[in-house]
Amino acid sequence: MEQIDITSPDDDTLFTDEEHVAVESIDFEFEQSNKVRGIYRKLMVFNGNHCYQSIKNKHKRRYKYRIDIAYLSPRPYRIHNIAWKYLYAALGALVFSAIMIYVGWFSGLLNSSPGSYFTTAVIVSIASTLILFLLFAHNSYDKVIFKSQIAGIDLIELINQYPDKDSFRDFVGKFMVQIKKARATKKYKPSKFLTSELKELRRLKDETVITEEQYEVGKAIIFGHSAFKNS
Repeated sequence: MEQIDITSPDDDTLFTDEEHVAVESIDFEFEQSNKVRGIYRKLMVFNGNHCYQSIKNKHKRRYKYRIDIAYLSPRPYRIHNIAWKYLYAALGALVFSAIMIYVGWFSGLLNSSPGSYFTTAVIVSIASTLILFLLFAHNSYDKVIFKSQIAGIDLIELINQYPDKDSFRDFVGKFMVQIKKARATKKYKPSKFLTSELKELRRLKDETVITEEQYEVGKAIIFGHSAFKNS
């Protein structure tokens, strides 16, 4: 696992939690790291119904935010995307490079002047192949998303089967159970639950965890819910 210190005093992580909920007891934790994408995540479930997610991107902002997991849907969604166009392009470029090297080797063109047009073309072809394979790896992903219960806003994103299949499944299973327990402790009527979820989404919007557009979409869904209309 890529070593990224999340407790360094020089850390520039943006901490978003206006209410500053104190950590009284830690239920369980989970870490993920993807060196190809340069991303590190750590989730800490605490006090029975809260979750801190720390995210560090190599070339983006670093931030940590809190979610009341009672407002999450216990059913995660999987989004699996394979960037086939980059893969096919990379394989095509690889075959083309191999043909050029083969032809150049037996024709003696590769042994000619290092700065010849043919040698330059071979180098460009090989470089293009590597770039296309990197684009394939970067644009392919397998995510597991936990959304808000009613509004369906993406709140927690995980890399599927990282760091390994068994530990990932173990965490997701425990997390799903904890979400159900957290919701049960609220004992809210449907209208009260809707209002509370909207308040949670507004807090996350104000703390820039979700966008204004996401919040407006979620608000429209909640306002349109039958339980909210009848309250």
